[in-house]
Amino acid sequence: MRLLVSSSSAALATILCVTVTHAQLNTQNLVSPASTSGALTGLKYTSVGGTGTYNQVTNMVAGTFPSCTVNPSCITKPKPISGGLAPFNEEMTFNFRGPLHLDNIAVYQPGSVNATAWAQVSSWAAGKAPTNLVFMNNLGGDKSGEFSICGGNSQSFANGAWSDATTAANAEIAQGFLDENHEINIMTAQTCADSPCDGFARGTANHGWADSKMLVVTFDMPPSQDASKVPAIWALNAQVVRSAEYGCNCRGVGSPGGCGELDILETLVGADPNQGVSEIYSVKGATGSGNANFFARPIATKATYGVIFDVQTDSIAIHRLTAWDYAQASVARSVIDGYLGAPAMEVSFATGAKRRSSLQKPRGVVGGHRRRHGV
Repeated sequence: MRLLVSSSSAALATILCVTVTHAQLNTQNLVSPASTSGALTGLKYTSVGGTGTYNQVTNMVAGTFPSCTVNPSCITKPKPISGGLAPFNEEMTFNFRGPLHLDNIAVYQPGSVNATAWAQVSSWAAGKAPTNLVFMNNLGGDKSGEFSICGGNSQSFANGAWSDATTAANAEIAQGFLDENHEINIMTAQTCADSPCDGFARGTANHGWADSKMLVVTFDMPPSQDASKVPAIWALNAQVVRSAEYGCNCRGVGSPGGCGELDILETLVGADPNQGVSEIYSVKGATGSGNANFFARPIATKATYGVIFDVQTDSIAIHRLTAWDYAQASVARSVIDGYLGAPAMEVSFATGAKRRSSLQKPRGVVGGHRRRHGV
């Protein structure tokens, strides 16, 4: 029997072939096979956006040396939020605690809600000057930023060794090693002096990345010399660091978690040092990967992670990737959708969600303040 194929059938076959090929391209650098429990390769938070209020810092009273006698010195007022991804649709900063080797960082964002591609807006490679990205820390005072007796240290420009402050943004080229005694965070090159920032800002203050964004980072986390000093990567509402990351800020303590924090991969003191958990905090409460599910700490080999905050789908996805081309100027929306739809442990961040990890998570003293989490 002779098989007749119409031109329309051939066209349909071509479309199907292209569609399948395109779908494969969308997830070509995901770890395979995927693991959605235990040792994870992907984690997706759904129903992220909340409706409510958090305490936004509107002023910080500096006080008079040698002691802070002002009460209250941290002035706040309720800020209402609502909508997809809220409050993670606000400006975010990305934070790192050592021991950590950072190789590459890139941030991608869409130009509009319906954009067909997300453009690379910030980037850095070890030993190179960054593009629209500034390394900062909480050592404000002598060289950059400021110090007050009530507020402690503000943000400062980090030096090339990421161990102290320096006088100007990226004044020294960073080689990529962050020791276990220090933390850094990244912001855009736009300062609050260039354009007003939301909430109170003091000292050295820059803008973060608002609305939808994708962070891609390649790193490893070598063994700690001190078991009580363990590495982490996390995201914060940028207002937190612009006031005082470990003092007067909008983050809140425990649950509810205020203006928003995402622990992307955090090794916990007292837990397995080869494992890192993820948790999310906002006005809705807190939840996360739990004690039985984790991302493997990349101790001896480099790992690449992609973290997507997507307003359109009201979701956040964390995926371990096999590779990433940091030279690419954009990522197609179809690729973003491929990551958002890829196999991953799914955690609903519905109203009333509770924190899953039972471990306390101290991060040491930075800028004179100790980070606190409720249990």
